[in-house]
Amino acid sequence: MKKEVLDIKQAGRVSCFAEDMLKQQMEEVAEPFLAKICQCGRMPVADSRLEDGAEAGLYYELYPQADSRGTIVISYGFTESCLKYHELIYYFYTQGYQVAIMDHRGHGKSLREVEDITIVHIDLFSRYVRELHQFVKTVVKPMAQGGPLYLYAHSMGGCIGAFYLEQYPVDFTKAVLNAPMLGLKLGACPAFVARILCDMKVWKGSGKERLFTQSAFNPDEPFATSSASSEARHLYYQEKRKEDISCQTSSGSYYWGKEAINAGKFVISAGQTKKVQTPVLLFQAQLDSLVKPEAQEKFIRRIANGRLVVAEGVRHEIYRAPNAVLEPYLEEIFRFLEG
Repeated sequence: MKKEVLDIKQAGRVSCFAEDMLKQQMEEVAEPFLAKICQCGRMPVADSRLEDGAEAGLYYELYPQADSRGTIVISYGFTESCLKYHELIYYFYTQGYQVAIMDHRGHGKSLREVEDITIVHIDLFSRYVRELHQFVKTVVKPMAQGGPLYLYAHSMGGCIGAFYLEQYPVDFTKAVLNAPMLGLKLGACPAFVARILCDMKVWKGSGKERLFTQSAFNPDEPFATSSASSEARHLYYQEKRKEDISCQTSSGSYYWGKEAINAGKFVISAGQTKKVQTPVLLFQAQLDSLVKPEAQEKFIRRIANGRLVVAEGVRHEIYRAPNAVLEPYLEEIFRFLEG
């Protein structure tokens, strides 16, 4: 496997919003534009129910356009939301792509299984995969009308995406995995110890409680401890989170912890990776403090058609890097999808 380094000198066709004017450009240009074309809805799932008089299910946003280059499906990361991706969606759309994005179970405006809205809970990681497949099959494909489907998947969504490519290998023409969560960095705690702790909590009936290593939403989270490398992008979304309680998820349950550890190990196993037929472009963040690069490299080595590109000098959320990295990063994505 050859590790490539993102060429930040390559000419890009995308001119991202100036970081010193990001808030103004998002509020005056991107958000109004997206609001005019957005088609939002809710996808019923097996345990949908009425909450506060409104149907639950899974919330989604579609950004259709005629004569598109294809449809990009976004599978986002742990504790994220559709709202967080509006800048990226704007860039995808203005380059000729339709976009479809869904709030995963326990995130954003979708179905919650615990009362504390800051906790993400899931009983089976494979449920994320099945529900993403339902979304692609029942909502995205009708919009795509036979055109190519592309996957853009970040962090936890990258683990969901890799799992998806193994279970449903013919749905996507190409896939971009951005810092996928194929192995969690757990500090000095070995994975098997963390797994035992989570198992014990689940066995004792405390599986829906907050992981002791994580905390409730901090409205004043400093840029220095965030996963973004652009302070302007960090601050913009942080202000949005303060205004919208549905975006204040910040930690996982013990059940989620158990399932996340298991899923990463399963997805990179030899028996699973051999099922991947889709060409994959995997981006690795050089300064990533959340996920293991070794697991990403093992996945790429084992699949039939994969490239690994390292984005130097940036943290986990490469899509929220400074423009000097973000613009060539987007250029690399478009070259891959259109090559």
